[in-house]
Amino acid sequence: MVLLLSPNRDKRFVMDCTLETIQLKEKLLKTIYSLQLKSFGTLQTASPLLSSQPGMGMVTQHHVQQLAGKAKSLCGDLDNIKNLLHYCQDNLVRRIPNPTGSRYGGFRGIHCSPDGSIYVTAESAPWVHVLSSTGHTLRSLPCRQTGKGGGTFLPEDVTVTRMGMVAVADMVNEAIWVFNPHTSLSKGEWIKVRKVGSPSGIGVDSMGKILVADYAQGQVHSFGLDHTFQTLKVHSVPDLQGPRYVGAAPNGGFVVSEECGDVKVFMSTRKLLCSLSSKYGHQFGNPAGVCVDRDGSILVADEQRRTVHLFPEHGAPVCLVSTGLRRPAGMACSSFGHLFVADTGENCVKVFKYRVSSPQGAAMVLKVFFPACCSSADSGILVGRWISAQSSAVVLAVLHFPFIPVQVKQYLGELQRLTKVSVTVLGSWSNSKQEKEQGLSEFLEDLGTIFSHEPWIQISKEGDSKFWSCSTLQKPPNSPKEEEIILVYYDQRKVMLSHLHPPLDTADGRAEDTSKLSAIFDTVARSRALFMTDKYDEGPIKLTHWQSEGVEASIIVELLKQGSVPACMLLAFLLSLLSGICRSRVLNFWPLSFLWSKLSTCEQLGHRLQHLQVISSHRKAQTQTQLMRKANIFVSLLIDVALGILLMSWLYRKNRIGHLADALIPVADHVAEELQDLLQWLMGAPAGLKMNRALDQVLGRFFLYHIHLWISYIHLMSPFIEMILWYVGLSACLGLTVALCILSDIIALLTFHIYCFYVYGARLYCLKIYGLSSLWRLFRGKKWNVLRQRVDSCSYDLDQLFIGTLLFTILLFLLPTTALYYLVFTLLRLLVVVVQGLIHLLVDLIDSLPLYSLLLRLCRSYRLAAGVKFRVLEQQDGKPLRLLMQINPLSYGAVVQTYRLPTYSCYPKDSWASLCKKLFLGELIYPWKHKGEKQD
Repeated sequence: MVLLLSPNRDKRFVMDCTLETIQLKEKLLKTIYSLQLKSFGTLQTASPLLSSQPGMGMVTQHHVQQLAGKAKSLCGDLDNIKNLLHYCQDNLVRRIPNPTGSRYGGFRGIHCSPDGSIYVTAESAPWVHVLSSTGHTLRSLPCRQTGKGGGTFLPEDVTVTRMGMVAVADMVNEAIWVFNPHTSLSKGEWIKVRKVGSPSGIGVDSMGKILVADYAQGQVHSFGLDHTFQTLKVHSVPDLQGPRYVGAAPNGGFVVSEECGDVKVFMSTRKLLCSLSSKYGHQFGNPAGVCVDRDGSILVADEQRRTVHLFPEHGAPVCLVSTGLRRPAGMACSSFGHLFVADTGENCVKVFKYRVSSPQGAAMVLKVFFPACCSSADSGILVGRWISAQSSAVVLAVLHFPFIPVQVKQYLGELQRLTKVSVTVLGSWSNSKQEKEQGLSEFLEDLGTIFSHEPWIQISKEGDSKFWSCSTLQKPPNSPKEEEIILVYYDQRKVMLSHLHPPLDTADGRAEDTSKLSAIFDTVARSRALFMTDKYDEGPIKLTHWQSEGVEASIIVELLKQGSVPACMLLAFLLSLLSGICRSRVLNFWPLSFLWSKLSTCEQLGHRLQHLQVISSHRKAQTQTQLMRKANIFVSLLIDVALGILLMSWLYRKNRIGHLADALIPVADHVAEELQDLLQWLMGAPAGLKMNRALDQVLGRFFLYHIHLWISYIHLMSPFIEMILWYVGLSACLGLTVALCILSDIIALLTFHIYCFYVYGARLYCLKIYGLSSLWRLFRGKKWNVLRQRVDSCSYDLDQLFIGTLLFTILLFLLPTTALYYLVFTLLRLLVVVVQGLIHLLVDLIDSLPLYSLLLRLCRSYRLAAGVKFRVLEQQDGKPLRLLMQINPLSYGAVVQTYRLPTYSCYPKDSWASLCKKLFLGELIYPWKHKGEKQD
């Protein structure tokens, strides 16, 4: 009883305090303990007697056989008890819904990678979704064939090769596809590696070969892939009855499920080892997904009986899931004791916890991030940072022998003061290729007493072998007896220079993963002072880490920085003086302030003036965002000015400005003549419509008079147009955007008569529309309350109703004539607005496009990190799992969305519904007049 209530036991066992349960636990422990004592006592007695006596005494063959049978049965019972204690049933943790919803069918294929990510496919869905263990979408791979006429294909099942590439089975196209992310295409491409009759399931065996279950032909194919995606050593296992799902077997072979049949296990020589129904005496309904956990147990999902059973190496089958499944299909398990079942019937992935943690607690997973540049370094001690919250050790350098511990501690203290990183000695590094002394390992273990750190990590490389060993010699208190160690290689230079971006969607799971990664990236980035030391420095401390080799280039950059400080200060002073002049009272008078606010050229000059003030500031950028903003503005200005100078050089060659000025007057005359013809057509019977003759003539002559004034104005300005264009061409040296804005303003000036026509027609049409709406309220006994901004009831007398009827009749019959003129001039105005809109769209594109970030993404993609991916380098029993950490760059769309520069906009931000409403009511859509409160 004292043993059961020990304070060192798990909290869940302490809370289990029912009398019946305590008695059962005590009885089980006493039974196992008595068996252990009795068997040990019999062994101590029988062993010397059997070795000294010539015979066996009174023991007969019957006694031996009887004891052997009972011992076998007892061992089986003990295995069953152990399995029933080790596993749990129907422990549903979470449901992961389909990212595409109910648009396609339910989940079918599933695969779990060593880092916990799951790959899923759905019925009739041309997608492969990569999800986290919590269900957040990490990536979606569209299943599209490349090339002309390439359509989509529908994956049945999915797996991941040893090289980290996604492979799917396509039953419709009778093919096996492998996704190659390392192509010229930014998003990768699918490559057809082999044609198979009707592939229904796919997997990868322990040797890295791809396994394919061919449903129609009743075969399982296995083949390898080379670096050019060509198949190697194709083998087939025939005589199967409708194979559905296939997976790796614990003995190096594979396990396959047959439709409405059995589950068979094959050896690595492709010979049948056993069938689960005959070995365990289990009857299947319709076996579906199969997988193998880290203990070598086989897990099978039964689609007909809606259960999941575990078949251990020793003992009877264990039912892990007995209820809660509607139509189980694919299945996968993780190394953390979670079971992922694709439930096609409910269109979700159900996550079950099928392992019970031991009373001492789950094994701790220790992650050691080791720089790849130190893999061939001489023996020494590991210097880095220990992140206790994540049980992670970030190795920054290897410090070599000989050294004095006091000097090492002083150096680490100085480094910690400079970098603000808690740098310490994490453990020892042994490279047996260089050091072969017998006492080296003992000496490295003794260093743990000098540099006290828990846990003390010891990494060693076994000669010329590719295998590494990693262990901990000192453990913190309350640590488990067993621990898993994951050795992660990382590129120190790339991690130091990269900037990890938070996810655009603020999902909790992804934000948590990003915060864990940011601690690793932040540790390496803040240790820049360590990496900038000269490799030829003959100091007392010898280190191996990534070192910058551009010392001379760094000196030149520093000299340029120092020389640019006075220039930036002078430019900042001139810009502040210019800004003060622009904000002075001289420019606040009505004509100048009106032109400054309405001309797009003035707006663009003010926008570029703000950009110049940002990049000429002598203040250092505090964050990565500020630094990227400055760089993007500088590159945008540089390219803008370069394009403007190219345009200016093109205009001043071969007297193109003179030719443009000579062609401008005839074009303006031709536009005026076309408008006159249009007005003459409107003053007649346009399209056979009967207009109000008097109003038609008045409006037509009014607009014809304006056209006459406009032609006179153009001919008056004709002698000066070439000189104006010559000076305007010089403005291109300020940038292409300034030249484009000047072009937009020139178009606005040349089409000013069209704008006047549009304003006249819109005002007249708007007056009639609001007059008709007000008179319509009069007929209904309503009126608009200006103070309360609402429609109220009102009583009118007979005279008011009579006058209202007359006015309503007049306005209603004059409305078609006014509406026709308004429609024609609105279409002309919209044409001008579209042309100016395209020009301003190009200006906004040049102003806002983060060109430096895009160039950085193209040339140095690791600088803009969206996350990381891990590639398995070594996975062997008894050895630490070795992974290679690679940086996932931001997509181009995410780069633009993150670093897009803010721009000004002289156009109103109207939706399509608001725009159509303004056009119908006759409100001005551009650029100066905006409707305020509703008036009666």
